[in-house]
Parts: sequence; C-alpha cells; structure tokens
Amino acid sequence: MSGLATPTLSERKVLLALREGFLDPRLLAAARNLCQRLGAGLDILLACQSGQLPAAVADLIKTLRDEGVAYNISRYEELRRRDVVQYANTHECIATVVIDSLEGWESVARSRSSNPWKKLACPLVTAVPAKPEKERS
Repeated sequence: MSGLATPTLSERKVLLALREGFLDPRLLAAARNLCQRLGAGLDILLACQSGQLPAAVADLIKTLRDEGVAYNISRYEELRRRDVVQYANTHECIATVVIDSLEGWESVARSRSSNPWKKLACPLVTAVPAKPEKERS
C-alpha cells in the first residue's frame, strides 16, 4: 500500500519501524513531526501478524494523506533490528530512523550479542522513553 506520488531517490525520507504492540502515540507523532521539520516523506516498516492495519497506523496514514506527506508502507511478519538497518543503509534517501526504543528488539534478534544499530549510517531516534525498572515487570 503506498500513498501519493512515489518520491524520487534524491528526496529525503524518515524511516519509521513499527512493531505491533509497541504503537505508542508519541512514536507516531515523533515520526510525523520529523517529516514536517525535514520536508521529508515517510517510509514505514510494520511488523504485524494480523491481516488489518492497526488502528493507530491507519490513523497515521490518514493524517499523512491529509497533510500531503508522501509515504510508503511495507508489512513484515517479523522485523529484526538488522532488517531495519539494512533497509536504511540501502536506501540513500533515508535521513533518520525512528523506533519506539532500543528495548525489545533483542527478543527477535538472532544474536543478542550483536548490535546492528551501530552499523546504521544515519541518526537513530528513539521516541518512547524506557520504562523505569519497577514498571517493566
């Protein structure tokens, strides 16, 4: 599913990596605000098991359309850290990557000792602060 005209390679984009169950409104707002500040489009990588878009993502897409922001959404059954890094590093138009937090990605990584984020060729923005230790349990 794509929206509006496909941007050319020379146009900047924000890459938003989403995981079902981690769709905090601050994350979606941060990505949208970065697009506005940078005059950029939005590429969305969505890890989603269900057939339908989560309501928060559908609302974001509606807002992007209303604001005339070019976007592209790709769905995955599984989305790993290295998948996000590889996508960003192979698309030279990606200006920054936005994720919810650094936590939780390790649970889907093949190797917990590796840190693909270190290989990211652009800035990484974490939009949702980590919960204090007592709230995690």
